Amino acid sequence: MSKQILIINITRMGDLVQMSGLLARLQTEFPGASVDLVVDTKFAPVVSMLAGLRHIVTYDFHGLIDDTRAMVKDLVEIYRTMADWIKPLLEVGYDRIVNLTFDRRSALLASYIGAPDLRGVVCARDGTPIVKNQWMSYFTDCHAYRRFNRFNLVDIYALGGSGPGPADLLRLSVPRDAMEWAESFLHSNLSGVSNTIAVQVGASDVMKAWRPEYFGKTMALLSREADMGFLLIGTAEEVSAVEQARIAYREAGGKAVWCDAVGRTNVVQLTALLTHAQLLLTNDTGPMHLAVGVRTPVVDLSVGHVNFWETGPYGPGHWVIQPELLCAPCGFDRVCMHHACKDQVVCEDVAAVCRHVIRTGPLPARVRGIRIYESGIDADGLGTFTIRSGATDSQTEWYARFWRRFWYESFTGRSSAVEWPAGDPPDREDIRLMLQAFRPALAKLVSWSEQLDRLCQRQPLPVTEVKAVQAVLLKEQQELVVSAMMSSPLIPVTVAFLREIHNNDAQDLTQMSARQLRAHHVWQKRVADVEQCIDMRPRMPASTQLITPVGHVAGANHLRG
Repeated sequence: MSKQILIINITRMGDLVQMSGLLARLQTEFPGASVDLVVDTKFAPVVSMLAGLRHIVTYDFHGLIDDTRAMVKDLVEIYRTMADWIKPLLEVGYDRIVNLTFDRRSALLASYIGAPDLRGVVCARDGTPIVKNQWMSYFTDCHAYRRFNRFNLVDIYALGGSGPGPADLLRLSVPRDAMEWAESFLHSNLSGVSNTIAVQVGASDVMKAWRPEYFGKTMALLSREADMGFLLIGTAEEVSAVEQARIAYREAGGKAVWCDAVGRTNVVQLTALLTHAQLLLTNDTGPMHLAVGVRTPVVDLSVGHVNFWETGPYGPGHWVIQPELLCAPCGFDRVCMHHACKDQVVCEDVAAVCRHVIRTGPLPARVRGIRIYESGIDADGLGTFTIRSGATDSQTEWYARFWRRFWYESFTGRSSAVEWPAGDPPDREDIRLMLQAFRPALAKLVSWSEQLDRLCQRQPLPVTEVKAVQAVLLKEQQELVVSAMMSSPLIPVTVAFLREIHNNDAQDLTQMSARQLRAHHVWQKRVADVEQCIDMRPRMPASTQLITPVGHVAGANHLRG
């Protein structure tokens, strides 16, 4: 009997497109697997273009949230309605549930349906959300050290929901009737144009949108090319932003044909239109991923809190422009008072990159204030970006490359084909001094944790001793965490440790102390791995692998050639 797998993904359109790699990977892992998807009703049209799904199970989750908050419906009525809807899912008997929506409601849903293999956010026995699977935990935690993350969401979904495997590019299948509609629409509005550039001026969040007037000025610069036409896309809510771009376009002397499809398409029709474009110039948006899914090259303007390493265009053939600022990208919890990143990206450079993509000009060799990246697939079959113009911070780049390989090997148990960063870290001497003090302090913390675990196994329970040891342990743990969070080679493993502590869903004190002890052991082991991998002890070749999967920590010899 084939495997029965359920995916829960109810948040955003782009997330649905980005999970197409996971769908392909599941078929590699379990040929012939039956995969069902729970999705919000309004996103069902997007899912219709994905391959590898047996059933698409829809529900108006956004309406449910509104009804709950406004108390439009009685809670008992809501519960009964949900129970009736869930009943067929309970009867399937899923082997694996992959929850790609990271909130409490989806955690309750995943846990209520249940499966032997739960991945993503689920509920502990007391209802507290916890994260199952190391890759899914990484996704929730890497926002604490975003500058070091080098894993695209497409790969995290595939690795966490399935496992390592061959590279799987995003793929969308557009139905024939939508393609026929698109051909008719473009024939009526952009007839005779050989170079069509689609432009997404707006975004769901204004924080991650380049200024509309800059889009207009960029299009005016591009309009000087022969046989050029522009296809403006977006939702009805973005009409105002498009109008600002239109005004700037006219004032800058734009001459090319302008076709406004904003608010005039559904998502399937929009995808069909994108198949006819030579390029999509866009903010980080859902339509960007639609374009990637139909092999239309993308120029992505990565501004605001967008980090293209996380959600940028996946696979070869795309380009990213990022402002060169210390605060870019900013955190999701930041309120920016200046939006300088948007002004740092100048129209002339964006136009030059677009010309390069449509093969009417060279890639700008020298730029100021921005970085230009080209997308691709790395030696491990994962999405990556290579800088083609601009400067980067050497320390950030060193550690980003380091953590990319460290986590891949730690989580998969496989050797990475991506090389360690060359040379020593820029702050090598500071690290050496810090670790000299940190290592024995961590060993002392582990000994306290071991003592607490022994006490918790005694009967009767020595309550006074347990409380005293726990108090000392928590105090020393807090001091070590604060120290580690100020160090580039320790932040990621420390955040992972805190996640392990939080993910403790033990049923009694004995289990709780045992799992806490395991978290301390894993933290200590990873710190030792980090220390060896950055060559703080006897010098080893850069290609030597030193990482062990977490499951092999206790007592294992982790050094491998």
